[in-house]
Amino acid sequence: MRVPNHVEEDLVAGFIMTDENDGYQRCKKLSETEFLYRCDVNDEVHEEEINIELIDVNEAISGYYNSIEELVKENGQVNANMLIAECHFENNCPMQMPTY
Repeated sequence: MRVPNHVEEDLVAGFIMTDENDGYQRCKKLSETEFLYRCDVNDEVHEEEINIELIDVNEAISGYYNSIEELVKENGQVNANMLIAECHFENNCPMQMPTY
């Protein structure tokens, strides 16, 4: 599947695709605790810079995991911070919000 040019540019710039089927969701690691997430929503790019030290981690993962320990057990410690940020992003991304 061919991705849009702006997504390809992000991938060349160090982003990794975290969900191709959901708005070409992608992430770039800025530091051990900071991540930049992007996804395409209705032909616009939704972007959020997330520092997991500044968010409620348990709230961020609550729709996906029962605890940090479960997240680490299923995915490993290496990816834990990125996955916490991803959960937070998905909770706040307009694509994920219900429309009435």
